[in-house]
Amino acid sequence: MSKNSEVPAFVKEQVSEAQKRFAVIQGQAEKTIKEWVAKGHEIQVTTAKRTRALGNEVRKQAESFQNRLIQAAGVATQSQIKALTRELSKLSKKVDALVEKKAVAKNDVRA
Repeated sequence: MSKNSEVPAFVKEQVSEAQKRFAVIQGQAEKTIKEWVAKGHEIQVTTAKRTRALGNEVRKQAESFQNRLIQAAGVATQSQIKALTRELSKLSKKVDALVEKKAVAKNDVRA
């Protein structure tokens, strides 16, 4: 009977050792998973920053390409049209002033 009592003690000892090893492995696995989650979050943040920067760069290049295309086609941009409109307005006022001076001068000569 001594063999029968030794077997359960041996089995209990093996189970106990296995549980200890399992606890260590489980702790290591949890630590590894936490590290992976942190690394994944870091990668996500970095990727988001890079995506925004790339989006801004693509937008700038598209605007530059559009401006070059408009210039090559000989079409005026909105800012150029606004500048020309302001210039025409100034010139129109000058012409009106000159026409008025000339009309006043003609009236003075006739009078």
